[in-house]
Amino acid sequence: MAKPPKKKVQAPPKKLSAMDKMIAECVKKAQARKKSGQTDREWREKYAASLKVEGEPVQLSQTPFDGDTNRKKSDSGGV
Repeated sequence: MAKPPKKKVQAPPKKLSAMDKMIAECVKKAQARKKSGQTDREWREKYAASLKVEGEPVQLSQTPFDGDTNRKKSDSGGV
C-alpha cells in the first residue's frame, strides 16, 4: 500500500523590515512602469523635474549608475 504524500509545512512569513518593504514597493512600481511602457530615463527626468532645487538643476546622467560611484573616503586628518 502506498503512503500518501506528505504535505510541506511552510514556515510563517517573516516580518519585513521597513527597508525591505520600501525596496519591495519600489520594485513593484518599477515593474508597473515597464509594463506601461514608460522608460527609466523618462521616469528619472520627471522625478528630477519634481525636485525643488535652488539654482540650476543637476544634469541627468545617461544611466542611474553613471558617475563616480567608487569614491574613496577623503582623509579628514583626524584619528
